[in-house]
Amino acid sequence: MNRKCICIGNCPGANLEEKLANAKAAGFAAVEMHSLPTDEERAAAAALYKKYGLVSPSIMGTGAWQNPATSNDPEVRARSAKFFRDGILTAKALGADTLLVVPGAVNPETSYVDAWKNSREVIESVIPFAAEHKIYLGIENVWNKFLLSSREMAQYIDSFNSEWVKAYFDVGNILLYGYPQHWINELGSRIVKVHIKGFKRANEQLLWVNLLEGDIDWKAVMKALRNIGFNGYLCAELGADERGIKGIADDMDYILSL
Repeated sequence: MNRKCICIGNCPGANLEEKLANAKAAGFAAVEMHSLPTDEERAAAAALYKKYGLVSPSIMGTGAWQNPATSNDPEVRARSAKFFRDGILTAKALGADTLLVVPGAVNPETSYVDAWKNSREVIESVIPFAAEHKIYLGIENVWNKFLLSSREMAQYIDSFNSEWVKAYFDVGNILLYGYPQHWINELGSRIVKVHIKGFKRANEQLLWVNLLEGDIDWKAVMKALRNIGFNGYLCAELGADERGIKGIADDMDYILSL
């Protein structure tokens, strides 16, 4: 199985068709699409994916940062829920089984307690819609000052008591405050999708680098993924170097061989 996926935003091209064609030519079997707001756009995207023989295993949600589910404003939370429903409909139209969910963020206006309470309220309201369409809500670990440990992420996911709430694990993001193999082992079967990036630690910050040039122990990551039985796509979320996205695909071939 070709397990190589790339985010649509990292594919070169002036439009969706060019991006898909370039991903196909570079050797990717899958391209993660972003959420689309209308049935017409979803149908058009699905037709292009079919034309190029590609799949979208998951959908990257939109509007999460601008309309966070953690917000104390009920109108913002309502917009957040709508964006989640749009993402679920996009996933259904493209044959994906997962929506990437960014629950929001802790900030000066939103406490940690508020973030936990508010985001759970929004996600719980969306679960019946996700279940109806058989789409997983994959909670991603992002730099949002929220869900900062693997144990807490597991507790958060389990608190919904729903088979439709899972983890979308980002191998690169976790380097800011942990080690990906540790998180993978603790989250276990909760992990439904995986993002990969290349990051290098520098003065308590992360610098973007190619996949094989950073501080990720890919051998340990792949061992951990095998240990939990994960055998799905790895989705690259990073820009290309002078090799183009073919270079990302080549680096992924090496990672997948470990």
